Amino acid sequence: MFTIESVTDLQWCDAEHTFFSCNVKYAEFNEVHPTGVNATDSYAHIQELWAKGSAGEYGVIAEYIPPPTPPVATEE
Repeated sequence: MFTIESVTDLQWCDAEHTFFSCNVKYAEFNEVHPTGVNATDSYAHIQELWAKGSAGEYGVIAEYIPPPTPPVATEE
């Protein structure tokens, strides 16, 4: 299991709030890692991120922003 030092930039990745992304600083690494988090992941550090993140311990999770709808091509 990795040791979580800090978690930032949480954002829901879907409208149903089943998956969020965040940046995690683990004690075992020098750099911050972008991380995807969901409730069903089997890794202990992801389960910890889900439990604490969804409970608000790392701050508010930003709302999901759907991708823009691509423009429809028209023939001229």
